[in-house]
Amino acid sequence: MTTDSASVVARETGTEQDAHAPTDTKSPGTKRIRKPGSARGLSHTLRTEYVPALLAVLVVASVATAACLFFLQYRPDSRTDDDAAAALDAASRGTVALLSYAPDTLDRDLDSAKSFLTGDFLSYYSQFTQQVVAPAAKQKSVRTTATVVRAAVSEQRQDEAVVLVFINQSTTSAEKPDPALAASSVRVTLRKADSAWRISAFDPV
Repeated sequence: MTTDSASVVARETGTEQDAHAPTDTKSPGTKRIRKPGSARGLSHTLRTEYVPALLAVLVVASVATAACLFFLQYRPDSRTDDDAAAALDAASRGTVALLSYAPDTLDRDLDSAKSFLTGDFLSYYSQFTQQVVAPAAKQKSVRTTATVVRAAVSEQRQDEAVVLVFINQSTTSAEKPDPALAASSVRVTLRKADSAWRISAFDPV
């Protein structure tokens, strides 16, 4: 947000003449003396002495208002953008980790995937990979690699986010050495855990 500011400088020169003032009957060499307490003198004093001070106060107030709006509106928006970017990154990297593994690096691959998970889904994934994925990967030499084609945040709250991830996956095995290619999309739900976004649900769309 930007704040346009303008400074106004006023300068009065010359003397003021009152069209309705009574005719001065004094001799030309006699100067008229304005009473210090007259309304015109007070008005002139307010304009020349207090208006600049009032303008300064208004400028300070406008700057303070702009600063307040910045911290109340822009900063929370910035934090929201940062959270969305972090959730998007966690969903993308977590999806790749979940769907990519090789028989010779299986244990490391599965541990890496678990580091992106939390809650019941972490427990489910640990059990599923131990009972199904690991035996099949080792016995049939299954190797699969996933890449993220596109990802977008569809929902964003303080401690929860939903990201749609579109992926391409290539899978080979001892029985089928030619890569089997597949394109799919998943709805990745994330929750804040230890100040980091972690996957709590992973649903095909």
